[in-house]
Amino acid sequence: METPALPRRLALTAGCHQLLNWGISFYMPGTFARAISADRGWSAPQIYLGLTLAMLVMAAVSPYVARLLARFGGQRVVMGGTLLIAASCAGMAYTRTLSGWYCAWLLCGLGMRLSLYDALFAALVNLYGQQARGTISRITLMGGLASAVFWPLGEALLNVMAWQDALKIYALSGLLSALLLRHFPRQRFVVKPKASAPVSPQDRRNSWLYATFIALITFVSSGTSTHLPEFIASFGLPVAVGMLWGIGQTGARFMEVLAGARLTPLKLTLFTAIAMPLCFLIGLSSTLFVWCAAGFVLGYGAINGLVTIIKATLPLELFSAERYASRTGMLLIPGQLMAAASPFAFAWLNKTLGITGTLWFSMSLTLIIAGLAVSMLRSQQQQGLPALSD
Repeated sequence: METPALPRRLALTAGCHQLLNWGISFYMPGTFARAISADRGWSAPQIYLGLTLAMLVMAAVSPYVARLLARFGGQRVVMGGTLLIAASCAGMAYTRTLSGWYCAWLLCGLGMRLSLYDALFAALVNLYGQQARGTISRITLMGGLASAVFWPLGEALLNVMAWQDALKIYALSGLLSALLLRHFPRQRFVVKPKASAPVSPQDRRNSWLYATFIALITFVSSGTSTHLPEFIASFGLPVAVGMLWGIGQTGARFMEVLAGARLTPLKLTLFTAIAMPLCFLIGLSSTLFVWCAAGFVLGYGAINGLVTIIKATLPLELFSAERYASRTGMLLIPGQLMAAASPFAFAWLNKTLGITGTLWFSMSLTLIIAGLAVSMLRSQQQQGLPALSD
């Protein structure tokens, strides 16, 4: 079957959809946690455990996403997930117990796995193949503004209303987000049969390296971004500094779009992995120079923005596009489990080690991440692929 042409408006509408969905789900606790804790008396680890549970649900349903996309099509799956996120926000606003809070997050986790980047990109790659890469990068341009928009927006809402009312507004935003999917392609794609040939050692090695790399980088990125408002507040800086995170994300993704095919996924992976420990050194310097805290927020925002593109495009270089959805559905499970652990783990680390101790811990993990990136590069070179050539 001939690959259809990408609709022109798709990058804009899907990008706005991702901006809203990320803002009302993943980035919500970073702004609302203190208000919820003051009102309900729940501790920060108890509140962030809800996001952890959501991430666990994402990992649990990940192997089935390809089948759902094949049966119902990308539009129905992504729209259904969006409505589940909106319903979970409404549920959080009305619940008065921790058990109700956690149930709402379980629902949110299902919605996040069906509507955020991974499912959306799987649907696009299966329908449009390699030509989806440019659209994926442009979608992340809009999605990267989620923290820059929703952290200040959440703070502004909390200044004029209760957090419950603010969450109701978030739920309405989710409904608006679902409407943006009206023009999303409705085609259902065919699940490719499993190849009868045995998996090669090189393919197995690539799978292991990719899964481990994404797991560690997701753990650091998710934990850092979730608790970024606490990092900013610890240095007495206004929450508006958090906008630098979104600016960094969008700026880095814009540069990646401009680079186009000249910047291969492996080049991008190596550059990002090496930049991570350097960025955390800047963050550690914040104890001596406060302005370094703003530099860390901007710099790691840029890194986090590139990580999203790496997760989506690196499999296109390591594996075939035909099995993108099924392959990533399995290999992203470790990353989703680490993402599930990161909000609760970083809340515990901040409480036990302090902000500075957590930064040292994160930087040690980034050195391992850089080593894995180098290993992937060498693996491709041994396979005879021109990984660093244009």
